[in-house]
Amino acid sequence: MSRIKEDLISEIIRLSQTNLLDKKCGNMSSESQEQAVMDWVRKNAADYRVDFQSRLDVYSASKLGEILKDLTGTGKDLSDILEDIEPVHRG
Repeated sequence: MSRIKEDLISEIIRLSQTNLLDKKCGNMSSESQEQAVMDWVRKNAADYRVDFQSRLDVYSASKLGEILKDLTGTGKDLSDILEDIEPVHRG
């Protein structure tokens, strides 16, 4: 994987986590927000990163740029964005 693609994926995941936590914790007091964020990071951040890194790896750098732009402009997280562009697999 190219360095540019690695950097794009890292930034996409970082911004997606930020957007997700903003949605989850946006209406809490600042103390509650801090605790909720720390709990989420401790319990979920590594799995979140691994899952989305493997899912994003299949996209071209230009598509990753589009995803980053969408995350930046909308406040969505990757779950919202990828459900619109990934095929649904049913078992």
